[in-house]
Amino acid sequence: MKYYFLFFLFLICGTLSQAQSNTNEFWNEEIENSSDIIKPYVLSTHPLGIYISRLHHNFSVRSPDKYSFSFEVSSGNVVLPYVKSYELTDPNDRETSKNLVWHVREYAFDLDKVPAKTKEFTADGVIRSYRLTFTLPLTINHELNFSLRSNSLDRGKYPFSFFTSDESIEWFHRNIAGGKDPFSRYHYGINQAGISYKDENDKVLTMDNNDFIIPGIDINYNYYPKLEMNKKHRIYLNFGAQLGINTSQYNPAADIGFSSSILKKMIVKNKNILTFGASAGALRQHFIEYGEGVNISNRNFLYSFEGQIDYKVRLRNNNRISYGVNYNFQSSYNKKKDLNYIILTGERINTHWQKTISHLYEDLEGWSFICTYSTKRFSYFVYLREDLNLDNAPDLQTGIGVKMSIKKS
Repeated sequence: MKYYFLFFLFLICGTLSQAQSNTNEFWNEEIENSSDIIKPYVLSTHPLGIYISRLHHNFSVRSPDKYSFSFEVSSGNVVLPYVKSYELTDPNDRETSKNLVWHVREYAFDLDKVPAKTKEFTADGVIRSYRLTFTLPLTINHELNFSLRSNSLDRGKYPFSFFTSDESIEWFHRNIAGGKDPFSRYHYGINQAGISYKDENDKVLTMDNNDFIIPGIDINYNYYPKLEMNKKHRIYLNFGAQLGINTSQYNPAADIGFSSSILKKMIVKNKNILTFGASAGALRQHFIEYGEGVNISNRNFLYSFEGQIDYKVRLRNNNRISYGVNYNFQSSYNKKKDLNYIILTGERINTHWQKTISHLYEDLEGWSFICTYSTKRFSYFVYLREDLNLDNAPDLQTGIGVKMSIKKS
């Protein structure tokens, strides 16, 4: 899906770029000064992902001329029933497993005797993410921002989880799409909260109802090169570097990542701005280690891609409202090939029961729909994110936030 999105994006850009190249110099300045995309932190509130640093892709075209603070809160409903996995270690067993469909492997081995490394995972509840960010413009081409990550877990009751509560999601399933209790929420009990993950070394990560954590700090540097194609074709590049300092006992390590984005901007109806953007990056996990934690991910690198379409409308009072669609892709937390040698066990209540652990070996995707209202000093934004792979980690996610700009003295 991501490749079709990218192809479609640049096909449109290429077709329209020549028609846009003759617009006057005023619009080049207007685009750089007033067309910044206020993109929320749309990454999933994944019960393991919240403990690591993940790349936040940037779709701006220049460093802002003001300091800014932003604060945002997101809520994601997670439902992952208990699953235990056995990763076979004997070469002969691994070869046998590789040639069997995953759902029959449980009956082909004696799990009490077969040599294997085991994992156990279950998660339920509403995970909330709180993100406070300070942006420090250095020059027109360089900026730094500092972001504090924090999270909490709760049962997701009204009125604090109007859209992401179990009741709301199951109402949608019963009355609009999905049918009665397709993911067995009522079977396991609605409004539950708890996370438990045991790795192959018997180290356990837990989070209970009403727990609050601060899993880390991210420091980002962004560079916006001044290029000829900025004015001629309104095509922009930016490059970013991220240092993620993880502070929890479960992941005492620092990650380092790099990303790059390309954006095409166009004038619509002589006052509105349409933006197409694509960004790709890689995060090196455990670049520095300062302790032993839980084996959350066995990959050295996490790769990610984002595509975004944003349409910014200028209102009569010179404020702006933006509508955006964002597609996010992230490579799997664990190596895909390992899934060939894994036996999954659990209650076979529904057709997706194995997703609790199997999704850790699959690429993750999500679509977000974003709306932003901006004044001269404040920007207010809301978004809704949906997982289309049905891994329920999370199922539905919503977010809200505000950004305040402060003129430099």
